[in-house]
Amino acid sequence: MWFEPVTNPDVNGWLNGGTIFPVGFSEPPGAAKGSAHHVLNDHTYCCQLGGNPSPCASGEPDPSLASECLAWHNKRIGTRAKDAERLGIPLHITEFGACLTEGPCT
Repeated sequence: MWFEPVTNPDVNGWLNGGTIFPVGFSEPPGAAKGSAHHVLNDHTYCCQLGGNPSPCASGEPDPSLASECLAWHNKRIGTRAKDAERLGIPLHITEFGACLTEGPCT
């Protein structure tokens, strides 16, 4: 069973690094820790960082905010990796980037 946390941002403001909460599960839904039948799935987009100005005010991540976006992804994926480890299951990132046009996109 693939399951995922809420994908909306849980941030405390732009350039504050955002707050990324661990998933709210103490064990995989309907199973015990270490289930061979579960995978924690997540998505990571720079636009989830939110704030003012939005990193995606033009509809795409602004290339000038590449370092902030990278920090966001490292923090989000790092938190999810800890969640998966705590639950004893694999982590899989199935969506990332979120470029809707040809450019600019970071």
